[in-house]
Amino acid sequence: MLEATVRLLATEGVAGTSMDRVAAEAGVSKVTVYTRWATKNALIGAALAHLRLGRVPEPTGAVRDDLVALLEAMREQYVEVGAMSIIGTCLADEPGSGELLGIIREATLLPRRTLFAAVLRAGTARGELRADLDVEAATSLVVGTLYADHLAGRDTAAPDWPGTVVDLALSGLAR
Repeated sequence: MLEATVRLLATEGVAGTSMDRVAAEAGVSKVTVYTRWATKNALIGAALAHLRLGRVPEPTGAVRDDLVALLEAMREQYVEVGAMSIIGTCLADEPGSGELLGIIREATLLPRRTLFAAVLRAGTARGELRADLDVEAATSLVVGTLYADHLAGRDTAAPDWPGTVVDLALSGLAR
């Protein structure tokens, strides 16, 4: 049901995603969907949370390698599930729902940022990065580049894109 919700969000948007459509897509009854999730927004939140459990690379202890691996995994997962479309449709629906942005934050964005921030904090503790590093701003710098480059039409699919982004960020974050 969660996979069906993700597919519908990516292709039909929030407006085209209903409990009925999810049930039909997943091959279950509508009652089965409602038994697990009382509202469409609860279902969307669960589907987005399900996505974040995707490939999370094991830390190596090297800031550059860990950031590149996390950014690569994020990029691959976003392409695989159509995450930019999903985020866009949820943001477009936000004025009407008043809760989808919070759902996106809690289900996917903040947990993913936590992974990047942990790498940066570890790098600071090991002395690889500046002691006065603003970890949240540095996290935004790295993670936000995927969104900014996607919106700008830049080629985020290039094999060296994650390494280029991380190297550029690290040049300003290094000790």
